[in-house]
Amino acid sequence: MGTDSDFDAILIPTLPFKKLRFGEFIDQARKRKLFKGEYIDLTCADKDDRYFYYIEKGQLKCCFENEDGREIVVYYRNEGNAFQAEYHHFASIGQNRMKFVATKDTVVFAFTLQQLFDIVREDFELFDELMYVVHMSFAQIGHRIGNTGIQSSSKRILIWLTKLCEVREPDPDGVYRIECNLTLQALSDILLVHITTCSKLLTALETQGVVERTKTQLLVKDYEKLRAYCNEENPVLY
Repeated sequence: MGTDSDFDAILIPTLPFKKLRFGEFIDQARKRKLFKGEYIDLTCADKDDRYFYYIEKGQLKCCFENEDGREIVVYYRNEGNAFQAEYHHFASIGQNRMKFVATKDTVVFAFTLQQLFDIVREDFELFDELMYVVHMSFAQIGHRIGNTGIQSSSKRILIWLTKLCEVREPDPDGVYRIECNLTLQALSDILLVHITTCSKLLTALETQGVVERTKTQLLVKDYEKLRAYCNEENPVLY
């Protein structure tokens, strides 16, 4: 069963998920330092190629770069977490390239495919952690597609907020308190809503007493009103 932090990291992918035991094996891996803006775009095609990256410090974002150089962020990976590199060029087609970009100064440790196999073969708990990383990615991508596949910008933010409430219990006052470190730009990127529109939507919900946003938390203060808006076919928030 997933924890609150698991579901938060699925819906707010700038948050870390649980710290992985792979950090205990970094003495077997190759260390790499990346300054903010540097990236990894290596592809694994052989058992001795680097494939699995553990993040000791910092944060990276998984991006697809279009022909015009514009990046679409798929998910983030944080300190104590891990990600898998591209395999056999499956993700990069034509001019559309997949890469992992450091959002701040970052230190990663890279395991080859053979090293990863040897480690998880000896320890089922580590194999289970590998499955955890894989399925966190599935869930992040799946919910992102589901949320952004809705045409209405209002509906996108309403469904996102509703999901965050559905995976937790409110406090005694009925307020849903959600740890959230998203900047307005990051939320705009996640929902694929223009930053100006995103700002107007949040302001409208705050004005109506539905949500309150701080630097570290998102508080849903009127869940019933949120649900009522969400159930409307074409909600108009501003």
